[in-house]
Amino acid sequence: MPTLTTDDGVKLYYEETGSGTPIVFVHEFGGDHRSWEPQVRHFSRRYRCIAYNARGYPPSDVPEDFERYSQARATDDIRCVLDALGIQRGHVVGLSMGGFASLHFGMTYGHRALSISLAGGG
Repeated sequence: MPTLTTDDGVKLYYEETGSGTPIVFVHEFGGDHRSWEPQVRHFSRRYRCIAYNARGYPPSDVPEDFERYSQARATDDIRCVLDALGIQRGHVVGLSMGGFASLHFGMTYGHRALSISLAGGG
């Protein structure tokens, strides 16, 4: 089972398929990496597609300390995914909770994004 470790020691489960320019998919509150299956299946024909489970969504780690969860942490987790997979810049796509984290990622780490696509980002 592929996992990567964030800079605060949390293991995140991810799946990767395809090759080329990277796209990172960030899921909504009511889903997980599997929510992106149709998009990953389509885009992996031309892109390196990465979908991961946020912290708190098994098989990613579920820290018991509530202070290990925050919007800033969700933003940094996207950066950690890029760092762990050796990606300097990539497209970031987020839905709902993931859209909000992706929006903050763009504002904080815009130099790391080729594009930011958001849907339903409260």
